[in-house]
Amino acid sequence: MYGEIDLESYTLSIIRLNTAFQKLENSDSIQEVKTLLEESLDDLEKIYGNTVDDLNSDEVNINEYYMFFQNGRQAFPQYIEALGSIENSKLQEVVNSLLNVFTNLNKIAGGFSGGDMNET
Repeated sequence: MYGEIDLESYTLSIIRLNTAFQKLENSDSIQEVKTLLEESLDDLEKIYGNTVDDLNSDEVNINEYYMFFQNGRQAFPQYIEALGSIENSKLQEVVNSLLNVFTNLNKIAGGFSGGDMNET
């Protein structure tokens, strides 16, 4: 992603994820919930992959990631917990994949614990 988080994709993925949680709570169509979760997963996997690539590059503007991961340190564990509480065999595969992505993002966020933002 050339040194920046795709915040638009992230925002849309979180909106889809939250919508899926609401539909699941309202006992709406499991297929609709699954589709929302899969679309969210696609975006989050791209964001994760691009982030890993960017952070492993020779020149990293850490400021570009700092606020995202500071927020993530609070948000990611909440999504991990919410996803972990879903008990539906039809959703288990996508839920496990989402758990994996959020766990990996959370690990990266742990490295942004308030260190010097000017490091590259």
